[in-house]
Amino acid sequence: MFQRGWHRIGLIAMTGVVVWATAGCGNSAPPAEAGKEGSAGAPPAPVTLNFFTHGNSMVLAETIETLVRQKFPHITIRTTKDGKGTTIFDVLNAGQTPDLISYSLGSVQDLRTLRLLSDLTPLIQQHKFDLNRLVPGAVEAAKAFSDKGELLLMPFELNNNAIYYNKTIFDKFGVSYPQDGMTWEQLLDLAKKVTRTDGGVSYKGFQYSALNLVYKDQLALGFVDPKTNKAAVNNDAWKRWLDVMTSFYKIDGNAQAGDEKANFLKNQTVAMRTGPNYLTELPAAMDAGLNVDFAALPRFEGMSAVSSQMNAPFYVIPPSTPHKDEAFQVIAYLLSDEVQTLMARQGRIPIVKEESVRKEYAKDLKGMDGKNLAAFFQDAIAKPAPSTPYDGQAKSIFTNAALVPVYQGKADINTALREAEEQINKFIEAEQKK
Repeated sequence: MFQRGWHRIGLIAMTGVVVWATAGCGNSAPPAEAGKEGSAGAPPAPVTLNFFTHGNSMVLAETIETLVRQKFPHITIRTTKDGKGTTIFDVLNAGQTPDLISYSLGSVQDLRTLRLLSDLTPLIQQHKFDLNRLVPGAVEAAKAFSDKGELLLMPFELNNNAIYYNKTIFDKFGVSYPQDGMTWEQLLDLAKKVTRTDGGVSYKGFQYSALNLVYKDQLALGFVDPKTNKAAVNNDAWKRWLDVMTSFYKIDGNAQAGDEKANFLKNQTVAMRTGPNYLTELPAAMDAGLNVDFAALPRFEGMSAVSSQMNAPFYVIPPSTPHKDEAFQVIAYLLSDEVQTLMARQGRIPIVKEESVRKEYAKDLKGMDGKNLAAFFQDAIAKPAPSTPYDGQAKSIFTNAALVPVYQGKADINTALREAEEQINKFIEAEQKK
């Protein structure tokens, strides 16, 4: 029986429902053709693909079923959504083997341990899928999850960060808006200027989603040393990262309080925020008075050319499926310019670099005209940090044992890093004994 032997992390991806539309959304041909005809020109035999989907990408399930049905009439998608009683463990324990899986990046180790990952390279070659269509860094980042250079997963969209800011708050206090190309240190100075109390309302200058920024890891620092399988967080580089990222919550009046998302969208008391992309939720907030725009995610002083670690949900094809070809045809179509354009228009950041696709970003979302949407595309993919099977839990431990205690004033940086180091090492030791 398959058991849960570790804490699983579902990386928060973009939220919002993607609506299927049949209007022309790009005319690029998919990288792989539809199912091949059978003998003597007969139509391909019907195939049912068991599709398991996990994380916030579950909102795409019905859209994917519709897209596949229209493109490949002989392929039927039978979807299982992750939930209580329907986790990947439950599905496997019931004797059901998925043919195609959609998962979140923070839980790659789940699939690795369950032996649900397979090298996609032979299928990529067979179907002549052009990896050069993907944004720079995507393939290298995906291959970093294999120590053999295999491509075990195919990212299908990006969750790039930007600074969302409330123009009304800046206007109220006569402060200039954030700009593209800022450093975190410059953003800190700006946050101090808009952290104020006015009319009995406490305005926060800048808030962020903690785990999300840990996953972004803009300094490309490892969490675990792949050579020793020991924690690699108690060092000067991580000390610098922690010092900069906790400095915002040390601003008088800017202490973290409540849900940054609700405070920005609903209460509208946060001047700037960053974290998971929830562009699809902005129209409703704008109808309620939010005057929002965007700036590029800041970078560390002296590292203007350094971007972020890839943050992307992905597809995998389990090695046991008898329908590898059909599953890859589905993946290739969902990564075609046609489908990527459709998704882009609904506010999902395309994984392909085709400029005509990127220009369609958020065009179906109300109120996005004139906004600095280009800010999202400045959060490029950096060279992958050292990767190990223990990273998912190590990132969670680092967030909860180091980042949060420091910005809450419950621990100093040196103490917090030592505590995170100890907890990560204990976790790894326990995993190795299983």
